[in-house]
Formats: sequence, C-alpha cells, structure tokens
Amino acid sequence: MNIEVNRNAKAYHKEEIVINASAEKVYQVLADINNWPAWQSGVASANMEGEAEPGKEFRWKAGGSKISSKLHTVNPHTEFGWTGRALWIKAVHNWTFTEKEGATTVVVEESMSGFLSGLMKKTLKESLPKSLKDLKKEAERG
Repeated sequence: MNIEVNRNAKAYHKEEIVINASAEKVYQVLADINNWPAWQSGVASANMEGEAEPGKEFRWKAGGSKISSKLHTVNPHTEFGWTGRALWIKAVHNWTFTEKEGATTVVVEESMSGFLSGLMKKTLKESLPKSLKDLKKEAERG
C-alpha cells in the first residue's frame, strides 16, 4: 500500500471475509466507485470521473456524511486504497485481495484520526463487516 492505515489511531478496525469469486471479479466490483450505491447499503451516492488510478479524487456520501476521497493505491486484483476527509476526521481505507483455488480472501482495514475520531470506533466496527458482506453478495452474484 502506498499509504498504510494507522493501527494506533483512536478509531481503527480490521475485518476479513472469503468470497467465492476471483480476485479480478472482487476488485472490479470495488473499483467501480460510481456503482457503490447499487450494492453497498451504507452508500447513498458516489461520483468519480474516469477510471480508478492513484491520485484520482472522488466524492461520496455514507452514513449521512459527505466524504472527499483520493485513491492512493490501485493495483488491480491485489490492492485498493484511498484516503478520505469528512469534517475534521481523516481516514485511510485499505483493501487487499488474495485468491486461492477460485476464492478470494478480502482484508479491509480502516483508521480514522483527528478531532473526535474516537467517536467513530463503534461505527467502524459495525460498518466494515457490513461492507464486506455487501461486497461478497455482489461479487458472488451471477
């Protein structure tokens, strides 16, 4: 990853799941940012112009917050990560994909730092597993 999460941040969480789909398929679903609202229950809107590449900015709305983000790592089928800002909180959100025998283990980590970021600890603990379940459902769909 070009930018690592801060594992010592006041709000940090890590989750993983096995998805019965290729890493290529899982990556394609996640990297299609404009389509996030169609399969991620927590995302109300998402907009990025062009293709996913490092330095590309995008805006999205989740959990009632408007978030400005920038991709920092785009390695098709293996890694995908971005930073984000919502008000006074800075987040780092990283995904890794490891394929074995037709299934893909997805690990997601996120850290949040800044004023009152500790209040986001519970939100991360609840939202990351939900995001993984949504990703699994979409990637495994026909």
